[in-house]
Amino acid sequence: MCPHRCKKPKPYLIITNISKRQNIRNLIQIGASFGVTTIFVVGQKSFNFDVNDSHGDDENKSSSDMPTAIVDGVRRGKMNIIRFDKLEECVAHIKSLPCCDTEQHEEKKLEDVGSNSIQKSNNHKPTIQIIGVEIDPSSVNLEQEPFTNSTAFMMGNEGQGMTSKQMSVCDGFVRISQYGGGTASLNVSVAAGLVLHRFFHWSRGDDVVVGHKT
Repeated sequence: MCPHRCKKPKPYLIITNISKRQNIRNLIQIGASFGVTTIFVVGQKSFNFDVNDSHGDDENKSSSDMPTAIVDGVRRGKMNIIRFDKLEECVAHIKSLPCCDTEQHEEKKLEDVGSNSIQKSNNHKPTIQIIGVEIDPSSVNLEQEPFTNSTAFMMGNEGQGMTSKQMSVCDGFVRISQYGGGTASLNVSVAAGLVLHRFFHWSRGDDVVVGHKT
């Protein structure tokens, strides 16, 4: 397990190029379940993220596509949805944010992070990492917990996976091991749940047991 480079690593989600409305809903709800308080959205114009949108004069009937269970949290500021027209604008914003809630990061040498960690930048000041969940030759197994600090996870499209543009802005990739003979692709929200669950335990310093001898 890789040590933290910031004191309180936080998870983020980047939602872009997701085709199905229900998958977007599921991603938002799964994110909330595992401590995501900020979701970055690029495009997705057909999905109504406005939790205050209503049907005409009837304020009790919302036309928002947001999951009902999340609406109140967004209204109260417990979850933030930040929207962008272009992916590069989203990335620039993420990289401008502090890695943690405070600028007082614990100083660690880069070589102390761990051989399985994903860290593209040589900058010693921690930044929020952008990690793609994608089957790629450079992908690191999720079970190796290749995290270094606060991380924004980006999922691939349900059918085609990540585009070359999406992959070009990532600091690295993780893959989810599968042990059956079925398809190598998981539903996008299922994959997000597995990744966020693992990150949650890593961020707390928990030891996750992969298997044990009987």
